[in-house]
Amino acid sequence: MAAPPRYLPLLLGRFLVSGEIHRGPDHLRKIIPLLPSHPHLAAALSSLYFPLFPSSAAFLHNLLIRASAASPSPRLSFAAFSCLLRSGYLPDNFTFPQLAKSASRLPSFPRTGAQVHAQAARRGFLADIFVVNSLLAMYAAFRDTASMWGVFDSCAEVADVVSWNTVIAGYVKCGEIGNARRVFDEMPERNGVSWSAMVGAYAGAGELDVARDMFDRMPAVGRNVVTWNSMVTGFARHGLLPLARKMFDEMPLKNLVSWNAMIRGYMVNGEMDGARQLFDVMPEKDVVSWTCMISGYAQAGRYAETLELFRSMQSKSSIRPNEVTMVSVLSACAHLTALEEGRWVHTFINKHKMILDNEFNLSAALIDMYAKCGRTDMAVKIFHSLDQKNVSAWNALITGLAVNGDALQCIDVFEQMKRSGGNPNDITLVSVLTACAHAGLVDEGRQCFQIMASAFGVQPELKHYGCMVDLLGRAGLLDEAEELIRSMPMAPDVKVLGALLGASRMHKRFDVAERVQGGIFNLNTKQPGCHVLLSDIYAAAGKWADALEARGFLQRHNIRKLPASSSSMQ
Repeated sequence: MAAPPRYLPLLLGRFLVSGEIHRGPDHLRKIIPLLPSHPHLAAALSSLYFPLFPSSAAFLHNLLIRASAASPSPRLSFAAFSCLLRSGYLPDNFTFPQLAKSASRLPSFPRTGAQVHAQAARRGFLADIFVVNSLLAMYAAFRDTASMWGVFDSCAEVADVVSWNTVIAGYVKCGEIGNARRVFDEMPERNGVSWSAMVGAYAGAGELDVARDMFDRMPAVGRNVVTWNSMVTGFARHGLLPLARKMFDEMPLKNLVSWNAMIRGYMVNGEMDGARQLFDVMPEKDVVSWTCMISGYAQAGRYAETLELFRSMQSKSSIRPNEVTMVSVLSACAHLTALEEGRWVHTFINKHKMILDNEFNLSAALIDMYAKCGRTDMAVKIFHSLDQKNVSAWNALITGLAVNGDALQCIDVFEQMKRSGGNPNDITLVSVLTACAHAGLVDEGRQCFQIMASAFGVQPELKHYGCMVDLLGRAGLLDEAEELIRSMPMAPDVKVLGALLGASRMHKRFDVAERVQGGIFNLNTKQPGCHVLLSDIYAAAGKWADALEARGFLQRHNIRKLPASSSSMQ
């Protein structure tokens, strides 16, 4: 039955009217995989019609449980299981593996998994290896290694190599490599999966000598492409790019994952040119390959190349970009203020019905793009269209309003965020303080800074102190700004001192500038802006010797003045 889920009610109605549904379970077997998209229909069907076919009741319920386990509605599995029990029929050994699979997709409800375990034990199914292995995988998904080991230890007499490998993988997933190695050493027999799990665990943890030793000791028949990929990934992730490339070149068989792993290795080490050379000679590419390169260019700040490669993806391949791809493309549009390109991307997202409010933060990327291109009206419109607003979306809008100088609306959105139960984080508060600084809202900025820790659980960091110093300095409250710096629990950096120095110049407070000078020299900073500012401040005060000394610092340390730096001494 290939009917789309939306036609299911009509199809079911036809079966009911014609009486076909009463003649046998064959039609039910065809439509059950579609039921998880209609939970209410599924509940009604299972309670009203499954009892009509007693000999097939357990089978039909198992079909519904299995379909639910693989659907967006795994909880429906447990409703079907309850219906089976209420109808007086017994589950069988095919019931519990799918229930455990459903439970493993609900990690925030470990009690549900424990109930599946209890039901399986009560009904005597812990002697069935498929049930045991499904419970092991379930507890591994919960990261509950104690319960996982309890199941394994109590069912050791039925355990097979899959059971041992599942336990090893569970320990590896939880970072318990010592326990994984203990189980590996005790295994009565190992296969390629066993060796690959341990090699991958050591490589991922950075214990590359141990990983290489195990790789060299494993039987050649078990050394598969997965093991080679683990070694390549491990070497690359920990900065050993030449060794990663050597392993890659020596691989007897490469798959798409191998090529993507090596490209990602170049990318995480900042070697985008090496990544591009490999990318260009790949025998085939998938969305991961394209996205890895596009994201790499964006993260490296090579935004023009990000867009160039995205255009190439559109024109030279049939692969459709995903949400992760589009986030990187929007980031490039934002940094280049490429509004027209950004609008095209927005249209593409709508055309392909990509989900905005998800874990990929596509909504935040869109809001950020429009804000950085000066279209805060569109940023606000997209924000209000979201069904769910996570902290990234709130931050994108608050930051966008702040950088566009709309301080009052920025603070208004911040208040909305608090009222809606959102949790401001360190980024949110930097943006609010920045908006207050640019708008001269001293009282609002003070209040926000003072309640950061108590109201939001965010301890002030250097960046927050820098914002406050900038706020107070712009308002001419330099003495208060100095006192704030003295009260900091950490040493000020060049940004904090630079903010005070800039305010000293603005308000012609030469006494403050002289005090800041010592702090800047103590940092031994080679940022030219601070020394140019010092020189300008001394020149304005008529202290020409000190002005020349500040400029001399730049020359002695071979620091080039930035082209955009202003100065009265050219």
